Amino acid sequence: MTERRYVGVMASYDGRVALVREQYETWDAPYWSLPSGSVETGETPEAGSARELAEETGLKAPSLQLIWRTTVTVGEITSNSWNYATTVEDDTFAIADPDASVLEARWFPPTEAAALLTNLPYPPLAVPAVAYLETGQALHWTFTCTNNTWSWTTAPLHLPPTP
Repeated sequence: MTERRYVGVMASYDGRVALVREQYETWDAPYWSLPSGSVETGETPEAGSARELAEETGLKAPSLQLIWRTTVTVGEITSNSWNYATTVEDDTFAIADPDASVLEARWFPPTEAAALLTNLPYPPLAVPAVAYLETGQALHWTFTCTNNTWSWTTAPLHLPPTP
């Protein structure tokens, strides 16, 4: 079985949430999403989140709090992701995405961000983000795709103890 690792960040500033408009080859059009990407070899999920946020938005995360996890199984591939929240001190965007998939970054009120995220064509990105914006509940999501049909379950997220 192949394992892949991903991260995402819900950055906020003055009550607004940062979203990036991205175009992927497998998507039919650009969509608004949270800054996210792959964890690089030797990198912790937290470090990967800070790096992805900086690359896709130019924003700096002074601290990160784990707010949800996902485990996705599609055939023989399992993907694990860690999603963090941060409140940034400077709201200035400066996109430096090495993948060139980010077309723009913008701030949105949480309700508008949730509405935009519902359009994402990939439920493991959309469903947890919208649920967190609507409830603030930290969960571990488990997604499975069988015959192009998605299903998922949730469980409480067990956060590491605060030092």
